Amino acid sequence: MPEVKVGDINMYYEIHGKGEPLVFINGRNMCADLLYRHIPVFAKDYRVVVFDNRGVGKSDAPDVPYSLEMMANDLKGLLKAISIDKAHLAGYSMGARIAEEMALSYPEMVKSLLLVCPITWSADIPWLPAQIPDDEKKQWEALSREEQVWGFIRGVVSEEFIENNRDLTEKMARIILEGQGPQHAQKWHAHASETYDNYKRLPQIKAPTLILAGREDRTVPLDNINILKERLPKAELVVMDKMGHFMIWEGFEESNRIMLDFLRRHSKN
Repeated sequence: MPEVKVGDINMYYEIHGKGEPLVFINGRNMCADLLYRHIPVFAKDYRVVVFDNRGVGKSDAPDVPYSLEMMANDLKGLLKAISIDKAHLAGYSMGARIAEEMALSYPEMVKSLLLVCPITWSADIPWLPAQIPDDEKKQWEALSREEQVWGFIRGVVSEEFIENNRDLTEKMARIILEGQGPQHAQKWHAHASETYDNYKRLPQIKAPTLILAGREDRTVPLDNINILKERLPKAELVVMDKMGHFMIWEGFEESNRIMLDFLRRHSKN
């Protein structure tokens, strides 16, 4: 099992293909195995790196407070350990914000950013996602882990997609369930995401940036996406119609085409 010691943890990673490095950064409680369909598509032209953040999959899950700055530092250590000095970063959801932190703290290591359904949290903006009532939180916590996974899936893809892709969504559910870290790590992932605020620093990001959003995303509405677009000097925004938060699965071919087009425009000929 390929892993490397980074700071206080052992990190699991995989490398596929050859070419300019392209690093995928997964979201909250999401392991690298969820990218199994994407790897062969991008590895045709790029040296694809996937890995498990601290707290998920095959990486260590210490019971200490996590932060997105910490996770970006983990990624920096991983890239240094596998001799990658600069890479394209493709981040999904919370992973997009880890990519943003990489571009802020280690800009010399970032060729370009692909930010898929990224949220922007800050006390400095008037809009924030609606807070979940305490009684709904208690109902959620009372569900089994499998029920929570299916609740998550139904929140990020359409029922039509689930019905038409039953085998695929069942496999996705198994990967999510098996790759989730222990309860304490899930708590620290939530803490890291909910306490990260880079709003004032966003204009410092100079890397070419693609923001990919779903018009039907209930987790990250377009109002929030537009705030991010306005804050990033070199960002372009593509909105996929009829897509939710998991558009890289539900809109697999189209989202891949959009991302590959952006990468080719910002790669060496």
